Amino acid sequence: MGDTGRILVLYGSQTFTAQEVAERIWRSTKVLGFRGPVQAMDDYPISKLIHEEFAIFVCATTGQGDHPDNMKRFWKFLLRRNLPSNSLVKLKFGVLGLGDSSYAKFNFVGKVLHKRLLQLGATPLLDIGLCDYQHDLGHDGVIIPWIKNYFSVLKTYFPDIKTDNLSTNFIPRWKASLLKEDGNLSVNVLSEDIYFSKGCIDEFHDGRLLELERNDRTTDISHFQDVRLMTLTITDGQKLEYKPGDVFNIRPRNSKEDIEDLFGIFETHGIDIKPHYRLLVEEYHQDMPVPEFLKTPLTMYEIAEQYWDLKAYPTQYVFSLLALVSEDRLERDKCKELSSPEGQEDWLNYCRRPRRTILEVLHDFHKSASKLTIEFLFELFSTIKPRSFSIASSCLPSGGQKLDILVAVVNYYSKLKKARLGLGSNWLASLRVRDKVYGWIKKGSLVFPEPSTPHIVIGPGTGIAPFRSLIQEYEFNETLDKHNMHLFIGCRYKEKDFHCREELEKLVDEEKLSLYCAFSRDQENKVYVQHKIIEHGNTLWPLIRDKQAHIYISGNAKNMPDNVRDAFVEVLAQNGNMSVENAKELLEDIEKKGRLQVEAW
Repeated sequence: MGDTGRILVLYGSQTFTAQEVAERIWRSTKVLGFRGPVQAMDDYPISKLIHEEFAIFVCATTGQGDHPDNMKRFWKFLLRRNLPSNSLVKLKFGVLGLGDSSYAKFNFVGKVLHKRLLQLGATPLLDIGLCDYQHDLGHDGVIIPWIKNYFSVLKTYFPDIKTDNLSTNFIPRWKASLLKEDGNLSVNVLSEDIYFSKGCIDEFHDGRLLELERNDRTTDISHFQDVRLMTLTITDGQKLEYKPGDVFNIRPRNSKEDIEDLFGIFETHGIDIKPHYRLLVEEYHQDMPVPEFLKTPLTMYEIAEQYWDLKAYPTQYVFSLLALVSEDRLERDKCKELSSPEGQEDWLNYCRRPRRTILEVLHDFHKSASKLTIEFLFELFSTIKPRSFSIASSCLPSGGQKLDILVAVVNYYSKLKKARLGLGSNWLASLRVRDKVYGWIKKGSLVFPEPSTPHIVIGPGTGIAPFRSLIQEYEFNETLDKHNMHLFIGCRYKEKDFHCREELEKLVDEEKLSLYCAFSRDQENKVYVQHKIIEHGNTLWPLIRDKQAHIYISGNAKNMPDNVRDAFVEVLAQNGNMSVENAKELLEDIEKKGRLQVEAW
């Protein structure tokens, strides 16, 4: 591949999604003959940015418009007041933001980065791409056309590049090969954690080994949903340090059934990959180093269990890879169709809407699957992402010895009439007392005021988790007061899925908590938290108007946050004798001042 030029690809990622997108863009630049690294922004020597001519920035927005941890130093440097306005006059750039429109500061990080680069004299090659997780196509709804437009513009600087090559060439990140050792490996083996147990510290420097103390179901056995309150305790003697609103991250493992299914596919198609073979990963490109945890050869069982996400829903990119290896005309043509912009609706109907997994796709496209090599497999499967859970306890009562998480076990039937099991929640639910769990604590996005400030907190379902942590902390410090803590919770039935009922009702009896419950199915007309907010508007309005109350919303991102916002608009309009438009402006002002915060998933 000839050297066309240099394109720098930098990312700021909180959940590794931006990193995967950046690596995908980097592959395209390599196919076209460009060189240049793909790096986390904080890993790039920023003083060299003044010498770069072309760069792509992929950045996620977290929480209340926060920057990801691995771009904070980069951003702080860019904000220096002494930087001349022509510092980056040589740079031509594109910014791709990854965000979620259910949050008020949608793609805030990407927007401010784009603006700051302009202030420093850089030239945008195209408008910022604002990806929305809520889009039918997910982030790909913006990523695919944005990348296409980027390379179209790039042709004005490099007329000889042939963008048709993007869909007909494959550039792997690393060289992957198998060490086919003699022997066998029991699938019942409890393998060590590939990220933490080998002493790797990079992104996981604060990883801790915890032990499961409790794994209790909080919903009635007759209820359709299994929700677990899990208690994890320290094993190393070092206290846990966390605050209300912080989150606990774990990286789950694939189930034994899915792992056996994968190796069954290999065996059926004569692909010589056995669980005990070791995977050797070596550097292919100087600008794509091998991660520390992959430098020691791992067994294919460890890779299948802990690295590849076997429950992932394949992206259109996956079908473009299958099309490259397939020797069956019908399957190859169908893969090309499903990977094309014109085939997005077909991809939605085949993959996203029925939640079809990568393993099911390999069964359906079995002729193409039979041609897969280890290098293609290594690119075909996405990696298991960390799962984040709001910590549902205060560290004070236990002296930093333990933490609780509240986990809704994902188990439903799709249009295919097949069970769909969430990877993280089902793995956690399967753990037994004294099982070990590696994880790490991350600072949360919710920022709480002094206990004397009125709190209006809305946490339907498992959204109660961060507020349970807050309530426990205030109770421990003897600052919990029913006049200042107003908790709205929602569930289906009072007797079936009222999480933490006994402890909340006890606090009400002790006049430490004002509790408003919406049991949606206990009466003919469905009642949700937004209805309770409107019902108690007379109580809430003076808290908001006179006492600068803070409002917090936690829970499912689909409709609830917008419905709750609408309810507060109605409360403000009715009780403040103002128009709906003025009420919306007032709520927006409250949110801008940090008095309304949302944590949704």
